[in-house]
Amino acid sequence: MSGFTRGKFLKANAAMAAYLYNRIHGTNISPDEHIASLKERVDPDGTQLLAIMDQAGVNKSVIFGVDWAYGRTGEPRISNKEQNRIHANLANKHPDRFIALAALDPRRPDALELAKEFIEDWNMTGFKLHPCAGFFPDDKAFYPFYKMCSDWKVPILFHSGGLEGNWVTAQPGHIATVAEHFPDIKVIMGHAGMESWQSAAAAAAFLPNVYLDISIIGQWRYCRNPEKFYRWLRDLIDEVGPWKVLFASDRPLPVSWISDVDWVKAVNEPQTDIPFSREELDIIMGRAAAAVFLSRARSPAEAAHALPLRS
Repeated sequence: MSGFTRGKFLKANAAMAAYLYNRIHGTNISPDEHIASLKERVDPDGTQLLAIMDQAGVNKSVIFGVDWAYGRTGEPRISNKEQNRIHANLANKHPDRFIALAALDPRRPDALELAKEFIEDWNMTGFKLHPCAGFFPDDKAFYPFYKMCSDWKVPILFHSGGLEGNWVTAQPGHIATVAEHFPDIKVIMGHAGMESWQSAAAAAAFLPNVYLDISIIGQWRYCRNPEKFYRWLRDLIDEVGPWKVLFASDRPLPVSWISDVDWVKAVNEPQTDIPFSREELDIIMGRAAAAVFLSRARSPAEAAHALPLRS
């Protein structure tokens, strides 16, 4: 939506996105052409997304923004608080389809007050933190915020790994330290740590409250070589167990590589000789995410009773 981010930052991000697009498709589009393609996906009331979800067979989507403002770009025309309000309103309007996380930079001077408002007044489900904005997640200055999340027992989705600048701040070890110190917080490493996925997998294997979503890294691997993707997914499941692996799409970047419909099909109906059980796929495609975002479940046995969800 226009006004959500500063133009200079959007152009810098588009340079990376156009480069990745060209590698997938063997094209040579410019960053400006990539930005123009994104404008076609502007969807302020969620109508397009709901239609795509219906087409792909997705029951629920987890929605959120990104708080770049405090650390990297300055406040955009539509403030981060107002952006969170838009996401909260969408989820409250469509409670059976959307789950809203609040995007928040914990360095904001009023972070604790905002967090309380988002969770207690706006009925948001948890938080999306993006360390690539320039902060280390395990900075003890943020422990009061994490303590509040622990008391609420709400999940936190962290961007993990590189891709969007300040790669070192989003490395899995910093996020795992938060999970270790706050065992009542369900911690999701978005993109399964990207280039550092082995470290993210180790954290998910050793810490009971760490989960991995397979967006971006999954679509990238699938589009580059489907058979290598399925081998990677098999290895990931074997390492951490299916209850720690969450299907995700992370619109809009990977959607320019593979549509939501085709991505759902790729994971839910694997075209490979590598074995995946129907139970494993059902867990990855929704039951695990439901246990993280929709229930207080603490174990796979409890999570088995969670509502179906695809995020």
